[in-house]
Amino acid sequence: MPGVAEQLPIAVLVSGAGTNLQALLDTVHGREARIVAVASSAADAPALARAGERDVPAAVFARGDYADRAARDDALADWLIERGARLVVLAGYMELLGPAFLARFSGAVINVHPSLLPAFPGIGAVAQALAYGVHVFGVTVHFVDDGVDTGPVILQRAVELPDAHEEREVLEALRPLEHALLPQAVRLFARGALRLDPADPRHPLAARPAGAVADWPAGLRVARPARGRGEANGPDEARGVGEG
Repeated sequence: MPGVAEQLPIAVLVSGAGTNLQALLDTVHGREARIVAVASSAADAPALARAGERDVPAAVFARGDYADRAARDDALADWLIERGARLVVLAGYMELLGPAFLARFSGAVINVHPSLLPAFPGIGAVAQALAYGVHVFGVTVHFVDDGVDTGPVILQRAVELPDAHEEREVLEALRPLEHALLPQAVRLFARGALRLDPADPRHPLAARPAGAVADWPAGLRVARPARGRGEANGPDEARGVGEG
């Protein structure tokens, strides 16, 4: 994928509150990228108000307003192309996109997911993780393909929450990671740093730029509990989660 011009035109698809949209508006919009369209699957999504506050064109494409999902996808893709979008960012978008839509934005659709994929794909990822009993949770930004959260991983970050039992508290801990990683992925795409290599399709990050870790939110390097006396810490225990 060749490098793109300054202020890459992007579209953001939303379904709910729009906190990830707000993170993009506050970081990359008007800088590395320009949000040219916000599309929602729900007419009452608070994210639409966030777009309006920044004079970003917004529209609703509810599946119930079309004969089927394919018709909805066609109308959505037409509108995004009319707006000039070169990258489509799924930011809490709670609908599946069909192969025809993805073909029209080949290699240019990314998603943020609240788990360390390939673990816990699909809806209810945090609930799945809690039911499994994991202590480490995380966020993945990945390219979207025809599967459910199966596309190549772009960025991931993790946080240890050994005492978490409620979905809400995990989501609150993950939100700052989402708000950092999604803009970082857009920046990488905008500068042409992402490559989908057929010989190595699972590793699209061509070159990690100097200082890439600067987007890591403060306070999220959570140290593991100290071991008992007489037990030496291994390399993983000696540093915070995500460092290294």
